[in-house]
Amino acid sequence: MSEKWQKAWELEYQKQGIPSSFRNTPARVVTEFCAWLEKRNFSGTQAADLGCGRGRNSFYLASRGYSVTAIDLVPANVDSINQQANELKCPVVAHAQSVAAPWPIPSNSLDLAIDIFCYKHITSKEAQASYRQELARALKPTGYYFVSLASENDGFYGPLLADSPAPQYKLIVDPYAKVESYLYSIDDLTREFGDAFIVVEAHEQESKSPMHGKEYTRKVLNLILRKS
Repeated sequence: MSEKWQKAWELEYQKQGIPSSFRNTPARVVTEFCAWLEKRNFSGTQAADLGCGRGRNSFYLASRGYSVTAIDLVPANVDSINQQANELKCPVVAHAQSVAAPWPIPSNSLDLAIDIFCYKHITSKEAQASYRQELARALKPTGYYFVSLASENDGFYGPLLADSPAPQYKLIVDPYAKVESYLYSIDDLTREFGDAFIVVEAHEQESKSPMHGKEYTRKVLNLILRKS
């Protein structure tokens, strides 16, 4: 299955219909999260960028003083990140693998882990459970996990629920990129991560953003969690 989705994402990065496929600047939610940490005088050195894409958030975290382990399913993304990191002498190391597979990260070593629109694309509840187990293993007790993903109320993804192949899971299929994902509410995510994490802050954020060449009203869920 991962080979199927790898090919789908490789094609998406060529077509560049989803914003993360073509944007080079860090996601606004990541810069806001880092500002949130600074206000609390949080200090750390080790971070992970899960589903890192082309590395825009990985390099931003590195600019904030973190050594970053980046994970992505697309080998071309990983090769590009590692080449750029080598040229810039930047503390970012990327790995080509599924985020649901064991991570190349020691236990209790991460001060920070971010996931920007990756977790929602793990469309197997068993694989998501494996991801959460790896997160709980790798994150320090004092560390933070930040996840951002589409709300069930999102202007692009939300209407696709009408044709969901598995409505009990809020599963949708992007008609352009042909990739699957789950949609969530804050309560859904709180329950799903509740076996090992507590929610520190959570909110739904609205903005305008293009998807596949057309602008939509986007609604995104942003959650900050810690190990319970």
